[in-house]
Amino acid sequence: MLLRTEEIKRKIIHLGNSVIPLSYYFFVEDRMMMIWILFSITICFVTVDYFRFRIGWIQKWFRIFFSSMLRKHELEGKLTGATWAFIGGTISVFLFEKDIAVLALLFMSVGDTVAALIGQRYGKIKIGEKSLEGFTGGFISCILISIFFPSIIWINRISGSLAASLIELSPLPIDDNLMIPIVSGGVMALFRGASL
Repeated sequence: MLLRTEEIKRKIIHLGNSVIPLSYYFFVEDRMMMIWILFSITICFVTVDYFRFRIGWIQKWFRIFFSSMLRKHELEGKLTGATWAFIGGTISVFLFEKDIAVLALLFMSVGDTVAALIGQRYGKIKIGEKSLEGFTGGFISCILISIFFPSIIWINRISGSLAASLIELSPLPIDDNLMIPIVSGGVMALFRGASL
């Protein structure tokens, strides 16, 4: 099954969400500063989402440039995936230690993207609307990413990777850009606390 150009564009943009954890990891040392940066950006995104259905020229601009990449529910008044990514980023940085927050957000941006692309291209064994192939690809990509975080013990990394992949697979009504980092980060933080 060939991927549509619009879907590829959407996943490239989704992969771009990696800028959130990578900026935190490499450039922002202070946790509170990162929270305020993400919170400020989140407010901007929520504001745009609010007004794009209430001000004609903003709605028209959005439809011209982004309609081919937005999901149906995003065109019908719901928050965009990008907005949920920043909400998830803000909450994750607030809740978790730096290494866990960064890894959980990479699960969201990279693992979710890999799962979707593999599932849409090679998925044959269906699990609801998703596929076993997509789940497996996403899980493996999360495991590979987690190798670069030796400060998190291996059982925590595997548990977080599995949690992220299961959230991506699940038909939850809440956007997975929010749920993946919070649930996977929570699992890793819980196991870290239990091992102390």
